[in-house]
Amino acid sequence: MATETRKTGIDVVGDMVGWGAHFCLFYETKEDLLDTLISYCKSGLENEEFCLWIVAEPLTIDEATGALKNAVPELDRYLGSRLELAPARDWFLQGGTFDGKRLTAAWYEKLAQISAGGHAGIRVTGDTTWLSKKDWSHFCDYEDGLNEVIGNRRLAVLCTYPLEMCGAPQILDVVRTHQFVLARRHGRWEVLETAALKRAKAELNKLNEELERRVVERTSQLRQASEALREAQGELAHVHRVTAMGQLAASISHEVMQPITAGTTNTQAALRWLGAQPPNLQEVREALSRAVQDNKRAIDVIGRIRALIKKAPPRKDAFEINEAILEVVGLTRGEAVKNNVSVQTQLAEGLPPIQGDRVQLQQVILNLIINAVEATSAVNEGSRELMIGTNKDASGGVLVTVRDSGPGLSPESVDHVFDSFYTTKPGGMGMGLSICRSIVEAHGGRIWASSDVGPGGIFQFTLPVEGNAHQAA
Repeated sequence: MATETRKTGIDVVGDMVGWGAHFCLFYETKEDLLDTLISYCKSGLENEEFCLWIVAEPLTIDEATGALKNAVPELDRYLGSRLELAPARDWFLQGGTFDGKRLTAAWYEKLAQISAGGHAGIRVTGDTTWLSKKDWSHFCDYEDGLNEVIGNRRLAVLCTYPLEMCGAPQILDVVRTHQFVLARRHGRWEVLETAALKRAKAELNKLNEELERRVVERTSQLRQASEALREAQGELAHVHRVTAMGQLAASISHEVMQPITAGTTNTQAALRWLGAQPPNLQEVREALSRAVQDNKRAIDVIGRIRALIKKAPPRKDAFEINEAILEVVGLTRGEAVKNNVSVQTQLAEGLPPIQGDRVQLQQVILNLIINAVEATSAVNEGSRELMIGTNKDASGGVLVTVRDSGPGLSPESVDHVFDSFYTTKPGGMGMGLSICRSIVEAHGGRIWASSDVGPGGIFQFTLPVEGNAHQAA
């Protein structure tokens, strides 16, 4: 929570840090006193505080009111509700004598009354020209006890003393009973701090330095922990990716063998055309061209497999999401066929490139497709269908949807399906979708699940496009 500060209206003091301030002013002239108290009270009224001005000679109530009205033209609307001016003799010398205990009790009663008005705080000022020598020591005891009254209340008290009435002993007494002392002599300011306040400031500076040191140290520890967590997440994602590829070993083998077999067939055809009498060179060329294309297809498939299995640091590249999806669909085609699942794609044209790690995002798509195939294969009646679609989302990014015709998700599963170690599969670890969420969120996107109308489940995630990816990261 930020520390609350209040403007004092006194330039040499500046802002008060918090409340509970008890300070004093030694003044030389009536003008010194009036200028200070007008600024002090005006600032309080502007801060929606209640102001209590206990007026004594050389000022009168009328003089104080008139001077304050010159500074605050709308003063009349504050009088009574947020401003009170009281004669010092009526306040301090009830019955003609000074009684510190009675006055302290009166302070508690007054503060309770004012606090009930819901003001932002209370600021008080009172002068001491009424004070006689016989009451000086009693008044000093009262001032000392006033610090307990102020305590942690939303209260600031400025006591004023005329310099001409104070000798060295009196000044020392005043310094002892206040947090700090101001002196204004013919418009010039001086500030004196008590030894206790100086010690408190020194201790505060020491604590601030210690706090800054600990913040730097803790920030470094958090940075190291964050790096370690990212490395652990990367390791876990890699392990899960390799596990998923192992699960698709048979399907992947088919994807690799298909272009190799086709290439072998075309090469054999070329040899037969070459051995004919006379050799049919046109057919040879066409057969060899097809064999080259088959070879490229096999290399592409192997390259995609290696990219998914390879352990590499995250990258930030611009790429087309539709191409990445089609590559994963190709790798999982055999698994879908084996489980009699019909896979369809509805990929929007003209989507902007996204910025991110292609392999990591393909891992998300791979995981969602494998889950959908497994869920759909559990259906014994009706068609087994899987649809993968892309579109623009409302924010201009890319929306990817994986929809299946499986048994769907229960309300509980929808709420927890991305939690770590939560699974609905027998023998499942519950880490796949949690990893998917980490990857998508690390790319500045969002992933969620929902139940379709009727059978089936829907998994969707959004990704920011290339121009917005840096802002989201």
